[in-house]
Amino acid sequence: MILYHMSQTLSLGDELVCDHQRCKRLSEPFVQGLEQSKDCFIGMVLNVKYMFAVLSKSGLREWADYAKWATEGLFEYVRKTEYPQCVSRLNCNYYYTDLEDSKKLYEYDWGEASEEERAQVHLFEVEVDDYAPEKRDMSIYDIAYEAMSDMQDIELVLSCARKYFAGEHSENPIWEYLSAGKAVAVKDITDVVRK
Repeated sequence: MILYHMSQTLSLGDELVCDHQRCKRLSEPFVQGLEQSKDCFIGMVLNVKYMFAVLSKSGLREWADYAKWATEGLFEYVRKTEYPQCVSRLNCNYYYTDLEDSKKLYEYDWGEASEEERAQVHLFEVEVDDYAPEKRDMSIYDIAYEAMSDMQDIELVLSCARKYFAGEHSENPIWEYLSAGKAVAVKDITDVVRK
């Protein structure tokens, strides 16, 4: 099956690696915290929220984004405990089936970036060995991320995670496809998003 994938590190002919940036390790402590208790989890969140503020001053903000890793941790907790048949967001690759969505996402993620940063991002056609990748509404994840970032609202994030893995969608879904199957970059179509 041919799907689209955006990457800063992939080259034509490469096989995609699930969790290639090893981000799973950044979310697993949040899963473990929630397995202990919600109080333990929120204590972790507030601790790393402070660390995020400190690291933001040193230019290391991206990797210290507590809201992202805490949200991923809550989503993984829900997946493990309520939807174990679903693909883990922490151990898969993300794809799109629509070039227009790919363009929108490129502009959303990289529209404000420098020309040098934008030049590193490529869009590929990818041959995915999975004829039923899981279709999920990325906007539900975005709502959860904002709830964690703005209010540390654990219950809203958990509710969003349940909707996400149940396959529900918002009024204006942004579809992403999750697969842990083998995948190879077969064609660089970056010029499509840079027009």
